[in-house]
Amino acid sequence: MASHPTEPLKAEKFLRAAIEYIEPMRGTHIHQAICRDYMEKTGRTDSSYGSWLSNVLPYLSSRYRLLGKRVLDFGCGTGELTVRMRTLGYEAYGLDLHEKHLSLAGILAAENDVPPEAFILNKGAGAPHPKLPFPDQSFDIVTLFSVLEHLSDANLRTLLPELRRVCRGIIYVLVPNRLKPVDDHTGLQFICWFPRCVAVPYVRLRGFARGYHISVDATWDVYNRTFRRIKSILRPFGFRIDFIPDDFIFPPLQDALTRLTRRVSILGKTVTLSLPTPWNRLLNWGSPPQALYPYLNMAWVPRRSDQEARE
Repeated sequence: MASHPTEPLKAEKFLRAAIEYIEPMRGTHIHQAICRDYMEKTGRTDSSYGSWLSNVLPYLSSRYRLLGKRVLDFGCGTGELTVRMRTLGYEAYGLDLHEKHLSLAGILAAENDVPPEAFILNKGAGAPHPKLPFPDQSFDIVTLFSVLEHLSDANLRTLLPELRRVCRGIIYVLVPNRLKPVDDHTGLQFICWFPRCVAVPYVRLRGFARGYHISVDATWDVYNRTFRRIKSILRPFGFRIDFIPDDFIFPPLQDALTRLTRRVSILGKTVTLSLPTPWNRLLNWGSPPQALYPYLNMAWVPRRSDQEARE
């Protein structure tokens, strides 16, 4: 089933159904973002999702000496990247807790000759001690593509032992950096820097156009974290964090978060104002340069020995 990485997925029925599903959100920032995602991930634009996956997955296999090609796409959503990995020759499975998302994923799977068993409903989500529906060490790679920011600290701590149990290789995480000045989900500036007790009511006050609309109760269920915060949560669970080389990160790096820039009009002329950010201090405190990238591309590597766990 392997295809060229830049070849579009077959997605006519999927796109019709998916766009109809999000029609009630029309006129909002999140509607535009989801539509753009549908087009980019199915290959309807110049986005390089297919090329990126065709490069980063072999890199991970080589770097971590992974012998198989079994992938768990945790929080797969409507399944575009799961299907893409299938077309690239990987035995990828998508797991999600939203039945409607999985029904859309099923449409895309059928259009691309992916078996329906590739998508699985996470029935244990929300349980006090959730258990993933897979045997121990089932997967060479577990992916969390823009999923981590939707897990509270408590949910993440509950989930980590299960992710480690089913993973015999590494966990690959792509997540927005909390240091980004603009929130991907609402388009609001600096909201990621607010404490949640301020951010949630602020989103509500900004009205329908900036509303979130995709969580169960339409509440802004985003928990942005810095690299240092993620590292502190992972440490007790026996993971180390490796950053992916710049050649393999997504989205491709344009600029690290070292300056804040804004275009303004002064006396009829457009002027770019630029100020250094305070985040550079993180580098002096021992954080790697990648901790200042807008999106963190990380490999979470389980430590396999007591000595490694103490390091």
